[in-house]
Amino acid sequence: MAWPRISFVTGKGGTGKSTVAAALAVALSRRRPTTLADLDGRLSAAALLGAHPKNSTPVKVSDSLDVIALSARAELEAFIQRIVPVRMISRRMLKSRTFGYVTAALPGLAAFLLLEKSRILGGDAALHDRYVVIDAPASGTALELLSVASGVKNLAPTGTLNRLADSVSIFLRDATRFGAIVTSSPEELAIREALETTAAIRDGGITTIAALMNRVPDKLFDTSELAALSLAGNHAHLAVMRNATREHGLIGARRLAEAGLETIVLPMLFTPSIGLAELSEIADVLDAELLD
Repeated sequence: MAWPRISFVTGKGGTGKSTVAAALAVALSRRRPTTLADLDGRLSAAALLGAHPKNSTPVKVSDSLDVIALSARAELEAFIQRIVPVRMISRRMLKSRTFGYVTAALPGLAAFLLLEKSRILGGDAALHDRYVVIDAPASGTALELLSVASGVKNLAPTGTLNRLADSVSIFLRDATRFGAIVTSSPEELAIREALETTAAIRDGGITTIAALMNRVPDKLFDTSELAALSLAGNHAHLAVMRNATREHGLIGARRLAEAGLETIVLPMLFTPSIGLAELSEIADVLDAELLD
């Protein structure tokens, strides 16, 4: 299928979601100009690329890759300033107790405006032939975010918010504009959460591009070599654990594939830190096995 303009990367915390998002942005930037939109609040993916954005102003990583930071609060403030263009009044509104009551009465408004910002980014990306990779929150929060448009429609059955919610819902279900990528790691809880997350995303009518089984080590020893290491104590235990982790990862990848997902196995990088060189190594795998 044609790659969507927005790639929404989520997964269980600890599965390397931000690393995968940053590596995917590197891989896509080899084909088209790409923006990494860091949405997880910690700016982990941006930091891996050596960028430290403070807002939605792009920070250049290379000629074809830049990074922005998105936050619910910033989008809420921007929304109020759009509908109340007199700055002095909009600032007072944002600081007022009354405005706090309004936002409490519309739960999910700030999160919804993040989705609206994503829709705008997707439109700009289509107009300028670009890609956007979103380093989304961990899967539980991400699912709440993806479902918030329907909640806003129920709370605002008419008017501006209702029209925006319609536009966001159509955007999320358009496979040419939006698609989700779910990360996992070889641990059973991560695999199970990836399967549950994928099912929930599909139930919402959203396309899941792929599942990425992250941090799967290469097989280092065969059975006879492990037997020869049996007297080596802790060293033998570590060798067995490494082979077991690989086996769990491959079994998990098969389970994800059986659920109808294109599944890519990503290597474990035995390195004390991750930077552009390591991200490029993962990007090479994504380029060869997912994007081609």
